Amino acid sequence: MIRLPPKARPEDMLLARDGTLWVAEASLAAIAQIAPSGKVTQHPLPRDEGFAPIPSDLAQSPDGGIWYAAGDQLGHLSRSGKFTWWNDGSSQGNGPGEGDGVPGWPDALALGPDGTIWYEHSAAGRKVFSRVDTKQGPTRITQLDTQFDVGAMTLGPDGAVWFTQRDEYDAKQREGIGRLTPDGKYRKWPLPAGSTPGALVTGPDRALWFTNLGSINRLDTDGSLARYPIRNATYPSDIAVGSDKSLWFTTDHRLGRLTTKGRMTLWPVPDAEELGALVPAEDGSFWLADRKTDTLRRFTPPQ
Repeated sequence: MIRLPPKARPEDMLLARDGTLWVAEASLAAIAQIAPSGKVTQHPLPRDEGFAPIPSDLAQSPDGGIWYAAGDQLGHLSRSGKFTWWNDGSSQGNGPGEGDGVPGWPDALALGPDGTIWYEHSAAGRKVFSRVDTKQGPTRITQLDTQFDVGAMTLGPDGAVWFTQRDEYDAKQREGIGRLTPDGKYRKWPLPAGSTPGALVTGPDRALWFTNLGSINRLDTDGSLARYPIRNATYPSDIAVGSDKSLWFTTDHRLGRLTTKGRMTLWPVPDAEELGALVPAEDGSFWLADRKTDTLRRFTPPQ
């Protein structure tokens, strides 16, 4: 177990190929870098006259560093601790995201099909998708004539970027799963009323798997939807593909496993209180972020 500083509130984690664990500490406006030896290095986020950075989503960078979203800040952190970043600043003109080369309050990130980081944000009441790299900075992909919140993004099995979306303005069904192609074409698959889609991952079966109210859901790329209820759970937090090619998820103080055939198993994690982000390790164990106790737990499910 690794203890983070008090009130760190870990929101997201990444496990790099070299064994480094990266953690977004939302309440500290920092990112923790944890070496395989267990050494913790804190990286306070840079800031200027803009809004306070609140890191919430991390994405692996092709160069070995990470990308992060933090309030109106979008940035890259190298393995050596160097920041490259952009924000909207204090003068926002017509609103967040309206200026050239500013991120506009990004919420979710994913490695896109072109090797850059794709993200979503808002501008003048419309939903915008953009890409970013350290050389060119933020550039727009497309702007939609609608507005909604994005919970998570992932590169799909078809070369498009998929995402969970909620609260679409003036839509008959406000929740759904969205898809954006490399040339900027958007499509939405509406979800049943009462859905609250959250974390999202591409499964080993070339389908999209996501957390929902009291369940894990599966969406084929043709739009076929299946729901797998979780007993005694209200809302699962995170989902990932494990080394066994199953779907793993966190819910309250438990770790869950769901096979692509629909078999579900749940394990209570000793002393855990509010599990959020999880990352699988190659040996079959998992790193689990406990938001309530500000700890990172290494847990291996019983055989």
